[in-house]
Amino acid sequence: MTDRSITIGWLGGNCPVQAEGTIGGEPFYFRARGDRWTIGIGGDVIDMPSWLYEEEYPSAGWMTEAEARAFIEEAAQRYFFDK
Repeated sequence: MTDRSITIGWLGGNCPVQAEGTIGGEPFYFRARGDRWTIGIGGDVIDMPSWLYEEEYPSAGWMTEAEARAFIEEAAQRYFFDK
């Protein structure tokens, strides 16, 4: 995979915190609520993503935008490694 770009087109909200954009040219959807956050990349990013990652995080729905960006970047690195 040569495209390792991360573009966040939209990020915001509380309960849930949500973000959309592209990672490596594939669409992604990030969602944080309750005690976990998830990110789906490629495919139907909400209902059946090609790649899915989930992690526990207390009060996830109240994380800051900076925290959400950091988790998106972390997940992207895992995605790039898996590819």
